[in-house]
Amino acid sequence: IVHHGILRSGKAVINQPVILSIDYERRQDIMRNHTATHLLHAALRVVIGDQARQAGSLVAPDHLRFDFNSNQALTSEQIEEVEAIVNKKILLSIPVTTEIENLDDAINEGVTAIFNEKYGDIVRVVRVLDDDELVSAELCGGTHVSNTSEIGLFLITSEGSVATGIRRIEAITGRNANFVARKNVQALRELASLMNVSTEGLHQKVE
Repeated sequence: IVHHGILRSGKAVINQPVILSIDYERRQDIMRNHTATHLLHAALRVVIGDQARQAGSLVAPDHLRFDFNSNQALTSEQIEEVEAIVNKKILLSIPVTTEIENLDDAINEGVTAIFNEKYGDIVRVVRVLDDDELVSAELCGGTHVSNTSEIGLFLITSEGSVATGIRRIEAITGRNANFVARKNVQALRELASLMNVSTEGLHQKVE
C-alpha cells in the first residue's frame, strides 16, 4: 500500500510518527459510490436474475461503474426499476456493517464473492441488513457508509455493452447526483418556459 500525500509542516524522518489528514469530502463521495455499487448489484439480481454477476467495477469520487454478465440490454423500464429499488433502500436508512469472518463460513452463508477473485482464509464481509431482510452481503475490503441514507440520491447515467455478454452501468450519487438533478430540473423549467407550458405539459407540447 502506498500513501501519497503533502507534507504540511515539520520534516519527514524515517520511523517518525506522523499525523495523517484525509480529504474527508472526497472520502465520503467514494464511500457513497461504493455502497451504492453493492445496492446496484443486489437490485440487478432482483430485476434480471442471478445472471447479473459482477464482471468488474470502478468506484471513483465523482461516479461509479459496474460491469455485469448479461446477454441483453436493459430496457428503459428495467433501468427505472433498478434505480427505484436502490433509492428505496437509501430512503429506508438501512445500517451497513462490516465483519471479519472465515472464508468458508462466509461462502456457506451465501455471501457474494467475485468470480475468479483470490481470497485469503480470513475475509471482510460488508452487509446491508434491514432488520431480518438481507439486502446485500459481499466480500469487500473497501470503504463504505455506515447507513444507506448517507448515499443521498442514486442516478443511472448510462447503460451499454462493453464486450460480448458483458453490460456496463455508470451512475452517480450524493453531491454529484444532487447537482445533476437540480441542473436537469432547471433545464426542464427553461424549456417549458420557452414552449409556454408547465413542465408537466412539456412532453405533449413537443409531440
